[in-house]
Amino acid sequence: MIDGIGGVFLFSNDAKRLVAWYRDCFGMVPAGEDSECDSIYKTFEYRDLENPEIKRTIVWAIMPTDQDIKDKPRTGKVNYLVKNMGEVLSHLKSKGVAIDKSEEYPYGKFAWVKDPDGNQIELWEPSESE
Repeated sequence: MIDGIGGVFLFSNDAKRLVAWYRDCFGMVPAGEDSECDSIYKTFEYRDLENPEIKRTIVWAIMPTDQDIKDKPRTGKVNYLVKNMGEVLSHLKSKGVAIDKSEEYPYGKFAWVKDPDGNQIELWEPSESE
């Protein structure tokens, strides 16, 4: 029934500020803007495992909302793959980002932070065997 993830959509009362934070802290440079839904987005392309000729895309977007969500609790969490947890955490600390927690498991290293709007972020560096 579900064949993958089509996208991740974060809503913000200040989309441009949140885009700047993700650019500065994670190097996520937006690929473009969609004037129809007023979003700022980036795409990640990959190949289908069963049929590598098929290209798939995951969209990551920040979308403005006219609802007041400032200081409202967020219940979702986005998990981002990272290549080197130590480098990422060092960079985030240099940007003043608080690291909520970090742990290591047999399947990889994890760390948790929040963006300026309170969205929960999970960082994952898979172990070599993953």
